[in-house]
Amino acid sequence: MKLLKNHTSIYIISSIIMVAVRLAIWAVAAASIFSGVIATPIRQDVERLDARAIVTVTVVKVHRPVVEVSVLDQNGNTVAKGYSTVDPDATPAPSPTKAGKKKFITKTLDNAAETLAPSSTSKSSSGKVSKHSKPSVKATKDGKLGKGIVYSVYHNTGKCKDRETTRSEIKKVLDSGNGYNWIRIYGTDCDQVANVMGAAYDGGVKVMLGIYNLDDDASFQKELDALIAGVKAANKEYNKEEDDWSEVAFISVGNEVVNNNAGEAEAWVSKSLKYAATARSALRGAGYTGDVGNTDVWFWYKKFPALCGEDKLVMINLHPFFDQHCDVSSSGTFMKDKLAEIQEACGPDHKVIIAETGWPNAGNKLNKAVPGKAEQAQFLKLAAENLDDYILLSAYDEGWKTENSSAEVEKHWGILGTSPSS
Repeated sequence: MKLLKNHTSIYIISSIIMVAVRLAIWAVAAASIFSGVIATPIRQDVERLDARAIVTVTVVKVHRPVVEVSVLDQNGNTVAKGYSTVDPDATPAPSPTKAGKKKFITKTLDNAAETLAPSSTSKSSSGKVSKHSKPSVKATKDGKLGKGIVYSVYHNTGKCKDRETTRSEIKKVLDSGNGYNWIRIYGTDCDQVANVMGAAYDGGVKVMLGIYNLDDDASFQKELDALIAGVKAANKEYNKEEDDWSEVAFISVGNEVVNNNAGEAEAWVSKSLKYAATARSALRGAGYTGDVGNTDVWFWYKKFPALCGEDKLVMINLHPFFDQHCDVSSSGTFMKDKLAEIQEACGPDHKVIIAETGWPNAGNKLNKAVPGKAEQAQFLKLAAENLDDYILLSAYDEGWKTENSSAEVEKHWGILGTSPSS
């Protein structure tokens, strides 16, 4: 299946004059922010491994560090064990940051969720009050992020939605009463970073951003540059500091690239980690201090724990529907159990969230997995009961997608039905 992190910038001003001290305290209070994220689907034919596909791994050469590999089927049943590794030399050392760059204090997912939302007006360094900015949504009860949703920037024809359409549709999503706290997009084409960031500023929500194309260095670098430029463009429009990343929750480098290249899984794990490290370094230099990681189908993190990444946050895609042996009534406990398995695989120093899940509203059944509007409604209820931090696929049906399995469900994940602009 194809589908196209928090910053707290606190300036500590040292001075022997009491007036300056008071000003510094006010600056700290005014700068409390929590980051959010998104990602966008790219038009590209991709096929998801399903329950009947068993992955085999052949180790040709072993490098240190060695990682134990459990070969599983889609249900998570171990069918073989062996040892694998990611070449540590494949990840380049971070490039030095620019001299004179402001330092930021990084807040993790847990403590950032406790940060108070900023006031309803914001000022730029020039003293102008933003005419757009609204307060960011506070974390839900118990410090959890809550529910997010995927937004597609493509019309059913595959053409890009423009700025007005994107912001109008996202407003409808946020006004639906479903309580979405963040939005996910997967890439950078169609000016989606600036357009969706603007919608997030207007709606007071976070965004999960993404770099989709990891095919080669040039394609990756082009998207990385576009992502940074898109955030700067939105900040300029909303009279914010150029390096304000307060509305970016997390950033994903790639989406299901290991799953889409299962025959060369180990090589793509290495490649994914290399690009995540490169992106992390560049983003730090641009002022972003939140989490950067790779997003892939859940079971790959059990086979390659290195995918859990360098940062605290682990983002996984987990769809009970594609298990085939899970009916909708079992989907909530299925996700909760699999989430716990990945948490164990990644260890207590990581925080695992579901960056994509859902249930199709139409299509053909896959064994026990039956699509339908009633089933989707039941899934949404069970997801809310069993999950804390998760993103639903998707806001609207995505007619631009290509069906790639007998289930014919790729176009039918929309929770609000057909896109108003279609």
